[in-house]
Amino acid sequence: MVTSKKTVQGTMFAALCGLCLMAETTGAIAGSKDAPQASVVFDIAKRKKAKRTVTHWLRTSVYGNLRFQGERDIARDDGVSDRKDEFASYLGGVGRANIARGVTGFVHGEVSLKDKKTHARSYDRIMQPQLKEALVSVALTDRTQVSIGRLRFSDPHKWVADASVDGLHFAHRLQGRALEFAAVSGTRDITADYLIAHISDTDHARGIGFFAIAESDGSQRRLHLSTYRFAQVSELFSYQLNAGVVMGDAEQDRSFGMGVDVRAHQELSTGRWNPQVTYGFAFGTSGFQQSGLHSNKTYDGGQTQFHRYGYVFQPELTNIAIGTLAYGLRPSRRFSMDLGLHAYMQPSRSTIGPDARIKGTTTGNARFLGSEISLAGAWRPSKKSKMEFGVARFTPGSAYSDRSKARRVYARISYYF
Repeated sequence: MVTSKKTVQGTMFAALCGLCLMAETTGAIAGSKDAPQASVVFDIAKRKKAKRTVTHWLRTSVYGNLRFQGERDIARDDGVSDRKDEFASYLGGVGRANIARGVTGFVHGEVSLKDKKTHARSYDRIMQPQLKEALVSVALTDRTQVSIGRLRFSDPHKWVADASVDGLHFAHRLQGRALEFAAVSGTRDITADYLIAHISDTDHARGIGFFAIAESDGSQRRLHLSTYRFAQVSELFSYQLNAGVVMGDAEQDRSFGMGVDVRAHQELSTGRWNPQVTYGFAFGTSGFQQSGLHSNKTYDGGQTQFHRYGYVFQPELTNIAIGTLAYGLRPSRRFSMDLGLHAYMQPSRSTIGPDARIKGTTTGNARFLGSEISLAGAWRPSKKSKMEFGVARFTPGSAYSDRSKARRVYARISYYF
């Protein structure tokens, strides 16, 4: 857990900076629809919609979905044709309460029922409840917000943060600018504690921001420094850039590392199908690793999100270079489809394979990890329903000992009550 000393220090620092900023004079109009919204990792106004009015101070929503995921030959080096099929159903609910003037309570819970089968065995059906968010957010002024509880963090590109955390968050906004601090602990599979500082500057066509994150995970200590930039260069071309360094963790002989991710979108026309091409390149040195709060998911302007580094492979950005080329269709706000191609390489030959969904050893004699082709899309028949699908195949390269292909199929149907 985050120690009391760290929490107090982080809170005092955040409050002091907030007071300094509040003393500034500015022509910003808080809440103006025309004012650009600065990027923050948590914003109570952007949490899941609660559409049903129970009373004048309470709103709720309920949703359900069915999901199927099938994977083949994800594990390497075992000489077995691996198979895993998982069916799951989810039922979730959201509640938003205006507790008092400037005080908002928010809760998001979900229960899942899963049935999994592999080539070796069938698993018992598992029911699992999950508290995804439970928080109180207080508006200290019309520009300053403090939130405490279980919060859902998400940065603009999900390259730094996209996870549920427990702790305290402070944000102060001016017109198009924001400064925020947080002291949090990870939940579920995230075991580290974090102190986070983030500053951003955004207008209608571009944005820039900086993160400083101190991570404590058992005996390991790391400092993550990163920056991002995005811009709509013209009506048909936009890009986003993420870059960072990590320092610390000398115990693991990884005291320093650098990573970068560049992604550009070019719309080919404004006709009926609105086709676009996505170009991507990502690179991480052997000593680089992301914050641990990240997910690396992206929408690329479509209706469904998917892993930007591969639908099957999904590697972490450590000792790897990734090239991406994708063709997407955006005929309406109800339908999108993306055909993607990824190529992977190890900058430094290694007998340790990447930390990825594909598990297996590499020979250390070659750099080429392989390639992947994927198709992902979504269709919204109505405002209350959504259908998502994905299919992909990974072909291992000469760096892998086991060269058998891996495949993944995914489908989900969701309904919002």
